[in-house]
Amino acid sequence: MRALSTGVAAIAVLGLTAGCGIGSGTGPDGAAEAGSAGAGGRAGEGKDERQAVKVLTGNQLRHVELGAQEVPGFLVEKASPGTAGGGLPDTDREPCRPLVVALGSQPQPEPVASVVDTFARATRDQGFDGLMGTIRVSRYDDDGARTTLRELRGAAEECADGFRMTTGEGQPQEFEAVRVLPAPALGDEAVAYGLVNAAEEAPSLVTVVRTGDTLSMFFVTNLADPDRVEIPGSLVAAQVAKVEGLERAERPPTAPPGRPGAEPWSAEGGEAGEDEDEGEE
Repeated sequence: MRALSTGVAAIAVLGLTAGCGIGSGTGPDGAAEAGSAGAGGRAGEGKDERQAVKVLTGNQLRHVELGAQEVPGFLVEKASPGTAGGGLPDTDREPCRPLVVALGSQPQPEPVASVVDTFARATRDQGFDGLMGTIRVSRYDDDGARTTLRELRGAAEECADGFRMTTGEGQPQEFEAVRVLPAPALGDEAVAYGLVNAAEEAPSLVTVVRTGDTLSMFFVTNLADPDRVEIPGSLVAAQVAKVEGLERAERPPTAPPGRPGAEPWSAEGGEAGEDEDEGEE
C-alpha cells in the first residue's frame, strides 16, 4: 500500500481545495456509469423508500469504508490527516458558496460523523493510470444531508459561468465554468457536476449520492490523461451499497471495524478491535 500513498500524495488535496477543473472535451460517462438518470443530476430525487437507521458515531460510520482492494481495479486507503486542507474556503459569489464549502474540510451544515478515504485506479501490475480521487462519507442529523445535496444541485445550476474562491489556506482559485453532469441512479437522490479551471491541466468531477441521512461524495481527477477523467461507476456503486447495508442493519455495530472493508452488521456486529488494521501494507 505504500505505492498508493505515494500516488495520492502526488495530488495532495484532490478535489478538496486542490484547484482542479474539467476541461472541454471530457465526457460525463463516468458519472453515469453506475446507472444514469440523465442530465441535470436529479437521479432518484426525493425517493426515500427506506427507513434510515441512526448512525451517530465515527466508529459506526467506519464500517462503510471500502477495503484496500475490495473494488477490482482500485486501491483504497484511509486519507491522511489534513487531506482536505485546513480552514474554511470562501467566495464573494454567494450562490456558489455550497460548491466552495464542499471543496473544503468543514462541511456546512456540519455532519455528526465523517470518514475520508483516497483511491487510485491500478493496472494489472499495480501501476497507476492517473485516475485518483477522494471519497468522503458523512452522516447528518435532521435534514442536513437533504439540505447539502439540494444546495449543491442549485449552486451547480446557478454557477454555470463559474466563480472565484479562496482556499482555507488563503490561495486564490478561479473556476471558469460549472457543468451539471448525469448523476448515477443510486441512493435516494444524486447530483454530479464538473469544475472547469483553465489554469489546471487535470480536470475534476464531483458526484454526491444521498442515502437516507448519509452523503457519499466522490472527487476525481486524472493526472495522466485529463480527457479520460471519469467517476468510476463500480467504485461509486460499491460505496453506496455499503452505506445502504449499514442503513438497513437491524443491529448496527457499535465498535470500530477490525479491518477495512468488513461488514459486521450481523448478530456479532462491531466486536473487533480498533487498531488491528494499522499495520497492513
